[in-house]
Amino acid sequence: MQAGLSTKNAPSVWVVVPHFMVGAISFIIASVLLIFNYESLLGYHITGAVLSVAHLMILGWVTMIIFGALYQLIPVVMEVKLYSEKLAFTSLGGFVIGLVFLIMAFMGYTFQLTNNFIIGGGLIIFSVFLFAINSIMSALSSKKNSISKLYIMASTIYLLLTVVLGLFTIINLSHNYIVVAHTEFLQAHAVVGLVGWFLMLIIGVASKLLPMFLIVHKTKEQFIKWGFYLINAGVIIILISVFLPQLPDMLDIISFILILAGFVLFLLFNYDLFSHRLRKKLDIGMKLTAIGLVMFVLTILSFAALYIGNTAFGFPIGRIEIISGLLLIYGFFTGLILGQTYKTLPFIIWLFNYQALVGRQKTPLPGDLYSDKLANIHMYSFIVSVILFIIGLIFSIEIALLGASIAMLVTSLVYSINVFKMIFHKKQLIK
Repeated sequence: MQAGLSTKNAPSVWVVVPHFMVGAISFIIASVLLIFNYESLLGYHITGAVLSVAHLMILGWVTMIIFGALYQLIPVVMEVKLYSEKLAFTSLGGFVIGLVFLIMAFMGYTFQLTNNFIIGGGLIIFSVFLFAINSIMSALSSKKNSISKLYIMASTIYLLLTVVLGLFTIINLSHNYIVVAHTEFLQAHAVVGLVGWFLMLIIGVASKLLPMFLIVHKTKEQFIKWGFYLINAGVIIILISVFLPQLPDMLDIISFILILAGFVLFLLFNYDLFSHRLRKKLDIGMKLTAIGLVMFVLTILSFAALYIGNTAFGFPIGRIEIISGLLLIYGFFTGLILGQTYKTLPFIIWLFNYQALVGRQKTPLPGDLYSDKLANIHMYSFIVSVILFIIGLIFSIEIALLGASIAMLVTSLVYSINVFKMIFHKKQLIK
């Protein structure tokens, strides 16, 4: 794999690869659904179609790719064997079945606790619990102590809280166990999931891998350490304020400032990496990663705009929230995953096919396993899509949103072709 990463503890390729397959397929399905429901983005009321697209993107696309990548990265980064490959397979199966039931429930959206919600939510919680056991037990058996390890363990705990909060929100809508507005629970669900799980995990993994990919020997790790404490403090305050609504509203602003400060430190860390990198020319994976980080800056600005308010910008209610969520999921998360796929999956497939031949036979390079031309095509369609989404939402132009949805479908299809091209690569030796 990359220089500086040990591969002797890497799990079976078939533990990792199915997650990329499910992720790619979920990305396509979500993109198709969005084309038929793009006008819903201009509304404020949550629809079943919007919830389906959101959860296909967050669970089926982002989470699946992260699960697969982590099963590969935890062993090689922490120099430890994966705790259980059987748990990984069981978790994947339960997660996929649970996601199908959950999407069925959202497409027939009601405020009632249906069997599909119970089955889907229950299976996803069960699968996440298995993933959490696998990740935490693997990390605990590692003798290496690092800030990356802390980020991964904390983010896994937040993942558990995210799915529990999501299911509890649905249950509370029907039975009203806690007299708190469901929007407050949804806010906590979103913050814990997007900030506590996704962003903390991304920061933890990026702080380890990006210096290797860019070849940076000395990093400002103190930025990442301080970011860990600030982001955690912000997320915990939000959780407490939801269950204790009598606390002052000022806590929301404090939590936002803490989280924002942590993100800014992460950006400063990355700015330092790119400024001092020895590898000046960026490959397609790092280009997409850099674009994802630009999207992250725009996401932060959009979240800051929330505190100014929609009215100040002349937007209808809820518009900035939609822009922020779209930039985060379709911009930052998707851009980063598109890029890091080309930094992980080719090496995983290459190792499976050619590791035993190293030094004995000339073999293709990992970069030969995918089409650079296709990767560039979906890089540009991705950029066009996000630009059109922003224009369409700011100026309420439906045709721009349709164009953005079509461009994102192109992105998902071309990306998936490249992914399956890598996965079904046939071993070939160079004479």
